[in-house]
Amino acid sequence: MANQDLLKLTISEIAPKIRSGEVSPVELTEAAVAQADRLQPILNSFITILRDQAMDQAREQEAAISRGEYLGPLQGIPIGIKDNIATGGIRTTVGTKVLSDNVPEEDAEVVRRCKEAGAIILGKENLEEFAAGATSNNPHYGPVHNPWGLDHIPGGSSGGGGANVASGVTFASLGTDLGGSVRLPGTFCGVVGLKQTYGRVSQRGLLVTSFNGDHIGPMTRSVSDSALVLQALAGYDPLDPSTVPVPVPDYSAALARNLQGMKMGIPSNYFFELVDSEVEAAVRLAIEALQELGLETREVNLPSMEYSGALRFSGMADSVVTHEPYIQAKREDYGPDTLYRTLAGQFVLGRDYSKALKVQRIIQEEHARVLQEVDFLVTPTAPVPAPRIDAKYITLDGEEHRVRGPGSGIISRFTSPENATG
Repeated sequence: MANQDLLKLTISEIAPKIRSGEVSPVELTEAAVAQADRLQPILNSFITILRDQAMDQAREQEAAISRGEYLGPLQGIPIGIKDNIATGGIRTTVGTKVLSDNVPEEDAEVVRRCKEAGAIILGKENLEEFAAGATSNNPHYGPVHNPWGLDHIPGGSSGGGGANVASGVTFASLGTDLGGSVRLPGTFCGVVGLKQTYGRVSQRGLLVTSFNGDHIGPMTRSVSDSALVLQALAGYDPLDPSTVPVPVPDYSAALARNLQGMKMGIPSNYFFELVDSEVEAAVRLAIEALQELGLETREVNLPSMEYSGALRFSGMADSVVTHEPYIQAKREDYGPDTLYRTLAGQFVLGRDYSKALKVQRIIQEEHARVLQEVDFLVTPTAPVPAPRIDAKYITLDGEEHRVRGPGSGIISRFTSPENATG
């Protein structure tokens, strides 16, 4: 098999070949670096490509395997890291000119765990400025292009990771998700984007983030690969109070469970009320496919989702507090969309913030009740297909909606509230 053909495989397919010695981590990483160099002018998916470091890591892992020191399925696998996740000694810009020279002293906990599992860090991936948006149109480092349609967005804010996984540059990429920023690149790039339960994966080392609801999660080319990466990431971090000391299950083993008799909930409101007909048709086909596998369907109602827009007030207030020192020091280095949507948070009153938290609690309780009746919910990820990169507005049900900047939010309409549920 040619080295470039290896990049089309999943982790689950190639890991046994690495373990047996059939595939060399060095040759695989060389192929991934070549693919990154070839596609970077087309996709603009990286801010920093770590060619030399990646090759050094590959040689180290190849030597370890030859000594019989096999670490697991991520050993020798090239992956990408979103550029708002700290990497010790490596520039981490958070996609902004404000932090263009920022070099963290230590790795984020998730990066440490990936290295401990033997993964090869191929580079730091492009994103929306400060991870604050759904497009990955970065005003400083340029827009990320969707590999399936270069004139379209890959989703955001973890667009570089979604584009890299979809195009065979990386086998997995770590993104962050505060309102859909892993799940949206998943849906727009045709890969698996996972936002796991809040507290399951450490956020330590995630830069310029919210105090409520952010996640670090994997993007992969298959569900089985998602389970393998989550296995490496998950677990208690005593230095991150958002994590909890509970056992980590075997996610790969759970995939072998019999689906017969599981109940999926189909919301009767909100999630199918403002959605493109093409998107809805695809979701309905997916529901039919799950029914053919033996799953039961149950209609559920989530009336409190009508008020989910109020959740934005707490997010706006969190954002302005997080950005305050950077705005005071380098306001002129902000892109206009990020700056103006952030500054709006200073007008959120304490009463409004408290009401947002009240709505969050109501929605959490409602989800908890519904999930006593069903095992999971099936909804669209985004209400529309991937918009064009140059689109300022999209039309849905005869109304125009902003794609990015102040007043936007239509793309993350379905994903953002679920960050508030846990």
